[in-house]
Amino acid sequence: MYLILYDIEGKKDPHGIRIRLVRRLKKLEAFQLQKSSWIIDKIDDKLLKLIEEFREAGGSIKILEWLPRSLSEITGKIKKIALVITSVEIISEKWYEKISNLLREKNIKYITIPAGKEVGKFFLKNIDKSLSRILDEVSLMDIDGIIILNNGRSTESGIIYIAQAISNTKILKNLTNFPLIHIERIGRKDGGIIVWNEENNELINIIKEVTGLSIIKPSIELMNISKIGSREIRKIHCAMPGDKIIVNDICIGICLSDQVYLIAENGKIIDIIGGKLNKKAARKISFDSLSKVIIKTIR
Repeated sequence: MYLILYDIEGKKDPHGIRIRLVRRLKKLEAFQLQKSSWIIDKIDDKLLKLIEEFREAGGSIKILEWLPRSLSEITGKIKKIALVITSVEIISEKWYEKISNLLREKNIKYITIPAGKEVGKFFLKNIDKSLSRILDEVSLMDIDGIIILNNGRSTESGIIYIAQAISNTKILKNLTNFPLIHIERIGRKDGGIIVWNEENNELINIIKEVTGLSIIKPSIELMNISKIGSREIRKIHCAMPGDKIIVNDICIGICLSDQVYLIAENGKIIDIIGGKLNKKAARKISFDSLSKVIIKTIR
């Protein structure tokens, strides 16, 4: 990844090159750190052309290779964490309250990040970003770790859902020593504490204290994707008849069996094997590859 730093005087920018540069960075889904500081995954030809124009106009610009490090990796201490809540049951069943109370008792500060429209209602926020984008933005905040609270249909399906989101992040997946814990199906017999990055015993022990859940270290194959000509085929894990199929937070169909496959062509889902496709809903989704979409099934 790259860190882009730039500056230009207003009198040297009569044609709005800075504004056009910012628009291009946003279109490429770059992350803004400060006013003239951005992190970006890749630099395309159009951005390079704008950079050259920016320099010719009298602006200065620097591009640095960015190697992220978390504060907890340097200090070895957990002082502030983010609670990322993806399921409304976490709030309605008072688990959010129990965990936040325990964190306060341990003198650990926390910020709450809703990651879903239903969850957002409790925090007066409108959620219109993907979970992957939210996790990336949170990882750039002044925090020492992340706890994701999810309540999937089963622990296996919940792990797969969060794993998809993490694999589609750009920044978080590069923070290999950043404490990242996922609590799945809290209050259920099959629930667990999933450790995605290196263990932080302090944080894990705090979570075990309030939940009583066992620790799970996932090792699963996320994507079963095949290609036939211009078409992609991806299996949906943990499917059951009657489940709704959610792709990038949009319900695109229903499972009719426990063996369900999405069929895509030219960045669109065109059919579901073992399920029924809602074509109108499916047309709302576009992507580069089926490997990049986030899929979950719900009752």
